[in-house]
Amino acid sequence: MGRVEAFVIDGLVLWFWSDDHGPPHFHVKRAGEWELRVYFLETTAGVLAHEMKWGAPPAAKLLSQIAQEVVDHREALLAEWERKTCGEGD
Repeated sequence: MGRVEAFVIDGLVLWFWSDDHGPPHFHVKRAGEWELRVYFLETTAGVLAHEMKWGAPPAAKLLSQIAQEVVDHREALLAEWERKTCGEGD
């Protein structure tokens, strides 16, 4: 598991699984509450392309915040995805 380095949101854990499947995505969770899979190439400003893994959906304001971070850091996320899911480590 490689933590997302492109950005941080307090109170959330963001990571990539090594050798994960496409399309490019990362996971984000609030411990004990929920987990999402975020498709960062499909996310646009204000609209988070995601899939709930478990738990109750996060607040719309938090989803918008994650979406904005994804848009602002998309190139770095793609570089991390390529590096961390191809077995090269953190």
